[in-house]
Amino acid sequence: MMLKKITLIYPFAYGYLDYVVRELESRPNIVVTDIKTDTIKYTYPNIFVKVWNGITKVFGSNIKKKYFTQQILHQIKEKQDIIFVIRPDLLEDSLLKKLKANTEIFTAYLYDSCQKFPRQLEIAPVFDEIYSYEKEDIKKYNFKETSNFIYDEVLEPEEIQYDIFNVSSYDSRINEIDAVSKILTEAGLKIHFVLFWFEKLEYPHLISTTRYLSLEETKKLISQSRAMIDIQREDQQGLSFRTFESLGYRKKLITTNASVKDYEFYHPNNILIIDSYHLNPDEIKKFLELDYIEISQEILDQYHVSHFTKKIFKL
Repeated sequence: MMLKKITLIYPFAYGYLDYVVRELESRPNIVVTDIKTDTIKYTYPNIFVKVWNGITKVFGSNIKKKYFTQQILHQIKEKQDIIFVIRPDLLEDSLLKKLKANTEIFTAYLYDSCQKFPRQLEIAPVFDEIYSYEKEDIKKYNFKETSNFIYDEVLEPEEIQYDIFNVSSYDSRINEIDAVSKILTEAGLKIHFVLFWFEKLEYPHLISTTRYLSLEETKKLISQSRAMIDIQREDQQGLSFRTFESLGYRKKLITTNASVKDYEFYHPNNILIIDSYHLNPDEIKKFLELDYIEISQEILDQYHVSHFTKKIFKL
């Protein structure tokens, strides 16, 4: 049996990529190297090294970056069949070239648009394949189209406590999210909006947290809610994981991403497209009362983690 050697390199991904790794590891002919770059931490042995690094950085030498590169390359013991990188713009050119030389196929998956991270375009030529879920970038730069995926379909039943659940990070959407939470609360809807940031924030209808919710915690809150709401960034057209959680868990979704109507799993009973700046709470209340329409398993399977894994890793 020919072994296929695959390496994944990616920053903090909330646990979503763990499902891809498990899918690969479940196959007996695949050897997986799983490199989470956010776990690579350099600690200065003393203050003198820290001061010296501050001086040498002026001349283009950085101890921390060298350590980061060494740690990644040290984990790749032999030439790979595929090296798969998320957020490749976070890696230095010299590291990208060394990785490319150590694999048959060098693949990037862009979580964000090139408008948001322009360096993704600068380093594009080094890759053999680039996948994206941003349709504009796919069309403009000839990237390969993919999407996020359904990573789980088993939801333990919980007593419904909330009409609408949301979890977001503090970013450019904050005023929009704050306004939506106010309108929905004043309309009598019971919401549970969680806002992550590294320090406590004060918003009247948002629950501030300084740590990321685990996927298990998120799953429990989804089970306790009638619907989820997804307020996407203006620079994002691709479908977020909220969409695929709603599909996998058979939960209603309220979203500002109008492109969702172009997918075969869209049904107006299950997914409500809103304009958050002209929100109609009565429309949302009527939507919540509609029966959920089951989507065929054949369609859902096209967006399952197993399908994503087969496609990206040529299985």
